[in-house]
Order: sequence, then C-alpha cells, then structure tokens
Amino acid sequence: GGSLLRSEYELLAQVSVIVAVHLVHVPGTDKYLYMERPSGYHYDGSRQIAGTFDLVTRRWQHLETPDGLFCCGHTLMSDGSVAIVGGHQANAGFPSGMASIRTWRDGQPGLNKITEMKTNRWYPTITLLQDGRLLIMGGTQGVGAGTANNENYEIWDPKNPLVTIEKPVEKNYLRAVRQNYYPFNYVLPSGDMFNFCARIGWIMDPMTNTYKTTLPPRPGYAGAQFPYTGSSVMLPLMPAKNYKVEIMVFGGANERANVNLSMDAGSWSHRITVNPPAAAGLPYTFDGWYEEFMGSPRVMGDATLLPNGQVILMNGAKQGLAGDASSGGGSRANYPNFYAELYDPDAPAGTRYTTLARSQIARLYHSTVALTTNGTLLVTGCDRCWKIDSDLPFSMPRAKAEYRNEIFYPPAWYDFARKPRILTAPSFISYNVQFSVTYTGEQDPNVPVTSAVLVAPSSCTHSFNMNQRVVGLVMQRNDPLNKILTLVAPPSANHAPPQKYMLFLLNGKTYSKAAWVQLG
Repeated sequence: GGSLLRSEYELLAQVSVIVAVHLVHVPGTDKYLYMERPSGYHYDGSRQIAGTFDLVTRRWQHLETPDGLFCCGHTLMSDGSVAIVGGHQANAGFPSGMASIRTWRDGQPGLNKITEMKTNRWYPTITLLQDGRLLIMGGTQGVGAGTANNENYEIWDPKNPLVTIEKPVEKNYLRAVRQNYYPFNYVLPSGDMFNFCARIGWIMDPMTNTYKTTLPPRPGYAGAQFPYTGSSVMLPLMPAKNYKVEIMVFGGANERANVNLSMDAGSWSHRITVNPPAAAGLPYTFDGWYEEFMGSPRVMGDATLLPNGQVILMNGAKQGLAGDASSGGGSRANYPNFYAELYDPDAPAGTRYTTLARSQIARLYHSTVALTTNGTLLVTGCDRCWKIDSDLPFSMPRAKAEYRNEIFYPPAWYDFARKPRILTAPSFISYNVQFSVTYTGEQDPNVPVTSAVLVAPSSCTHSFNMNQRVVGLVMQRNDPLNKILTLVAPPSANHAPPQKYMLFLLNGKTYSKAAWVQLG
C-alpha cells in the first residue's frame, strides 16, 4: 500500500568486504563490526571473516579472528568492548569457535580469545547484566536442530575472565522449546529478566537461578525462533509511564512450513505488558498478548527501535523458513518482503502499522540492521539471496552473498525544521544524578525539546538485536531561553545496564543526532 509518510533507502557506493551476518555498533563511533561465515566471494580476495566499516570515512578495515564466528552471540560490555561467544565448528581453515569467549575493542587488530565456556554453543544469546557481568544462554552443543541442548546458562565476569558460573535452565521450559535458539532476553526494571523462546517463556532471576512466573504462551500458530524466525523488541522504558514494560514479537513462521515452504509467513505481531509483583512473594501479572496485523507476512525480519519509540520492521520473506536449502546451499525462503513498515506503539489500536518505502535488494537469511548516530538505519547482510522467487523486480547480488550496504531514512528524519541539535553533553553520567545538556535547532534555533532518551548501541544477528534498549530520561528543568536542559540519569542499572549510550533529544516524534554518554 502507499504511504503518506516519506522514507527511503539509499544504496551506498561502498560495499562491505564481508557479509554482515553479525552486525555490532562500536560504542563512541560511527563504526560497525561485521562478522560472517566464510563467504568466499570477497572482492579483494581476502580470507578474513571480521572487519569494521566506518560510515563517516566509508573505510573498511579487516580484523583477524582466532576461530569460527558464524552463529555466535554478541553484545556490548560496560567498557565499550564487544563480547562474542560461541559460534561454528571448524570450517574453511578456522578452528572451532563453538566454546570460545572473545572480546574486541576499537583499535585492536583482531578479536582476542579470552577463555572457553563450559560447553559448545551454536545460536546463543548474550545479555549485559546490571553489574557488568554477561549472561550466556541457549544455543545447541552441535550445529543444527537435533543436536544436544544446553541444560545450563553461564554467567561470565570480565573482571574474573577465565571462568564462567553455570546454572540450570528450567527443565520443562527447555523440553518445550526443544532448541533454545537465540532466546529473546531482556533485563527488566525490577531486576529480573524476561526470557522467551519459540512461544513460551519465564520471568526469572539469572543471578539466583529463580524462575518466578511463567509467561502466557504467545497465541497463533507461528513460532518465533529459528527456523521459524520472528523478531522482538522491548518498547521504550519511559519515566512518564513509570517504566512500564511492554515486549513485542513480530512475525515468524508456521511450524508446518517445514514440509511446505510455500506457506505464508506470520503476518501478525503480539504485544504483552509485564506488571511487576504487587507485593513481595506475589507473581508477575501480564496484559496480553495483544494481537495486531502487520501490513504483510514476514519471517526473519528485523525490528529496530527508533529514539522516538517507533519500531521499523524490514527485511525477511513472505514465504518459507530461515536456513539453507538442503541442496546447493540456496534459500529456504522466497518472495522477499522489500517493504519497510513503521509501528507506532502510541497510535490508536488498528492504526499502528504504516507501510513505508521499499528496497531494491532482497534481505533474507543472515541480514542485519543497526541504528546510526543520526537516527537512520544501516541495512546490510544476507548470504542466501540468490536464485529466489520474487513477486517484484529487484536487484540481484553478483554472488549468493550480498555485500551491498543501504541507509534507510525513517519519516522522522526528514523533519529538519523541528529537529533539535545537541551542543554540549557530559561524557559520563551517574545513575539517578542530574546532568546538563545545551541545545539549539538544526535549522530553527527556537525549536523546543519535549523529551530525551538513551539508546543502547545495536548488536544484531538472526533477527534479534541483543543489546537494543531505549530508556527515557526525567527532565528536571527545561530553560528554553538559554537552551539548557537539566536531565536525570536512569534510576538504576536495572533500568539501563552500565555501558555507553547514545543520547537523543526529541521534539515530539522528531529527534536530534546523538551524543555518546557513558552511564555508570
């Protein structure tokens, strides 16, 4: 359908040297870390499987890697490093990385292997916790469905980096989800964790290994984890709403698509409100899942939070499943979903989805998206986008791997007349402590600022952004004459785990470019 909202995809002149199967925004920069499975079609003949692309200089830099990274989990650490765990069996000259814990920070020539986990993990989720430790959960011990599940999760402490602590995953949950692939995990303002896989989940405390309240199952027939891959976000945690927790799962595929790849993907999203216990010892309660129809079916899409709380859906297919075809390593999905969609969580029910611009590039299995510091989206990846059926003309890659990068401009980006601009902001802020920001307008010096948010840098793979988070800030004072805001940092590490965030100022739904701040 047509849209009155302006948006567009821009094809960058610069291609990446490797495929962005894994995409991480490097904190404090406009660089992105790309990691791939050895794709073999590099235009410079290189053999590396990691590198960085700088959106400002448009320069590519190769990185060395100790072992196979494909199908790893990754997130940001409190000190700005990237943590990369698990991965692939020995392949293309790279030793197995399935048990590895590695780190990398900007300026280092390659990834560093620090230690090994207790078990192999293929498709694990890693989550930055409130105290700077990292939770590693899920994944199988071998490559692919049918291999042994991981019955424990592990907690890794960068301050005590050679060992991990193991704790058991709830047995019935593990049995029900079968393969605990890339679970959707979110640290909650209560200090507990939302943990979801396939169609079920728990509110649990990973530190004490307490499984507190089981989630109602997601309705409908579509699974959300590989190969029925859906996407998920936690909507912004806003002080005006008392940091109300709402979590969404988008799309996915019918489990019966295993035997019929021409089945349509799921075309609905589900939204649930997580209410903390009314008193000590009582369970969490839930409102939802509330079902809404998206504009089109979508399996293995990407869902990206904008600073204004809107969600941009893109990538994926209208039919089939994630994964490699059994013959020749082609796609198990067809009919790419070329259109981006906007979901506005604050709009009236029934009017929240709007179809936006379309790309000329198919982004199916192993595509990724990340927010940029100017509030646009870097769209890249796909290594199974060749020889596919499509109901629209599109631009084919020159090999089955897709190296082209795009920038997507969402509607709010174009509102220059109402866009604020940050002039000064502190580089470090402390929990629950006031700080000052000075501002003007991008074009009009008299634009108002109505709110401010922190946005965590992206860490995206396999349709899930493991570090995605938007947290609203209390505005203590707003002096529009002198253009000074007095803001208050988030109340605790439960609301926003300690790391570098992008600070955005908003005027209604229109947002500024970001300033980086370290929260701790």
